[in-house]
Amino acid sequence: MYKEKLLKKLWKFKNKVANLPLYNKFLYIIITSIVFILIVFFFSTNLLTQEYDKMLYETNAALLKNVSTSIESSLKEIETISYSILTDNYVQDNLIDLNNAQNNNRIAITRRNLYQTLNTYTFYNKYVKSMVLYFPDKQYINLGNNEYIKSFNIDEIEALADEASGKVVWSAQKESGKFVACTRRIRQIKYLTLTDLASLYIIIDIDAVIEDALRSAGYTSDNSNFVLIANEKRIYPELSYQDDIALDLVKEKLYPSNSYNIISIDGKEQFIIKGNISPFNWNYVYFRDYESVFNQVLKTKYITLGTTLLFSMCILFLVRIFLKNILWHIDFLIQKIQTFGETGDISQDIYRYKDRTDEIGQLHHSFDMMTKNVKMLRDENHEKQILLKDTRIKMLQQQINPHFLYNTLDTVNWLAQKYGANDISTITHSLASLFRYSVSSQEDLIPLCKELSILDNYINIQKIRFKDRMNFYLETPMDISDIYVPKLCIQPLVENALKYSLEYNDEYCNIHVTVKEEENDYIIKVSNTGSQFEDNLLDKLRNNEIISQGSGIGLNNISKRLELLYGSNYGLKLYNIDEMATVLLQIPKKL
Repeated sequence: MYKEKLLKKLWKFKNKVANLPLYNKFLYIIITSIVFILIVFFFSTNLLTQEYDKMLYETNAALLKNVSTSIESSLKEIETISYSILTDNYVQDNLIDLNNAQNNNRIAITRRNLYQTLNTYTFYNKYVKSMVLYFPDKQYINLGNNEYIKSFNIDEIEALADEASGKVVWSAQKESGKFVACTRRIRQIKYLTLTDLASLYIIIDIDAVIEDALRSAGYTSDNSNFVLIANEKRIYPELSYQDDIALDLVKEKLYPSNSYNIISIDGKEQFIIKGNISPFNWNYVYFRDYESVFNQVLKTKYITLGTTLLFSMCILFLVRIFLKNILWHIDFLIQKIQTFGETGDISQDIYRYKDRTDEIGQLHHSFDMMTKNVKMLRDENHEKQILLKDTRIKMLQQQINPHFLYNTLDTVNWLAQKYGANDISTITHSLASLFRYSVSSQEDLIPLCKELSILDNYINIQKIRFKDRMNFYLETPMDISDIYVPKLCIQPLVENALKYSLEYNDEYCNIHVTVKEEENDYIIKVSNTGSQFEDNLLDKLRNNEIISQGSGIGLNNISKRLELLYGSNYGLKLYNIDEMATVLLQIPKKL
């Protein structure tokens, strides 16, 4: 029900559009085209904005990769220093002596030696701020500011160092600050006892490391912020900056799997990129002010859109003027046609269309010529119509009504039945049916069942004529209601088979008519015994190489009808198989 209502509405709308004036149709088409262009333009600008964001990401991602590589290189250098201290024989010997020393004097000398040794390593890297040897008894030797080591959670770091088994552990301060510690256990290498001797803490200025890396990549703090996070804790910068957002991005609670995002923070657009420094399992979030870029892009978009709208309105105004100027001539042509239709007079042109060679000029000129010719023919045919009127009456009087023939045959059929002449009754009834179908029906395509009914009437007549010399076999699918064939396309083929198999000899004749269904076509095959087709018979008939005996014209005509109706791939095919002359006829399922 709903579908029918929708179809009715669509039909009404279609009729309404079809009845619109030509000016409105052109105008609506142009307006629709302009709107479509504006929509495409809008989506194109959005696509360009997205591409700009992507390009901005790729540029910054490459620079941030350099930043992370620089940070990683600096930290690896610190790890190298720690390894050098770890394997330093002098450090190893003094730590062993310190663990075995029994008097305070020896302990003091050993601690002084270790202090001096560490002092030489502090000059290896500019970011090192402090070095500490932390002993199992919680005593330590500190080279540098004593407050630095106190800002770290020593117990937690020691537990991590135990699990690391001599590998490096990087740790941040208890509270976010500017220092990180590189920690690793120093074990006794001598005799490979691997006894824990002490823990080495190298405290570096991570702020200086990151700022130098950012500066070398060309970043400034004016319009960007770099946040470094380790173990869900901010390492850099010292002062908090959007920690919640940075942590959510790292945990992928906010925009999971996105490499970059544009987020409004405190009413300002921020371009954000996240990444990681994989060797240390650290993550960074880069915030860049997008407001200025966004405003410039938005301003450019609005200016371009406004310019396009203004330009479109100007085009629309000019198009309306041109359309009115062009369609006025069409309206005038309609007026001339209406005047000629109502009065039969030719109105005088107020415009010299003879001088125009475009379509409008040709239309007016052709109409003027047509009206003159029509008027001339009308005058000439006036007298002819009077003469033809009497001629038509005489012709009508001489016509024989086809119903007279059918009624006469029906009367003969009735009399034959009355006197028991069944053969005469059958022939008369079948002949009347044949005439009725072949003469009365004006359809070119008829259902297959009707064509087979015509064939049945013809076979009934021939069975009486040839008695037992003829056997007829018909094989069709169960359902033939949807099959349509050209009228009188099968009966002439059967007639041709009878003519050449029975009329010219005394042998018996078997005629087979088979209808089969294939994927795209219906195949109708007429086969008969008692005759054979010549090779290339149809081609010879078409080229007049042989003289037709009457039925050949029928074969040729049927083949041409099929080609005209269905295309050059369809037509009759003649061949001999199993001592039977066979005619094959194809009908497409979908016309």
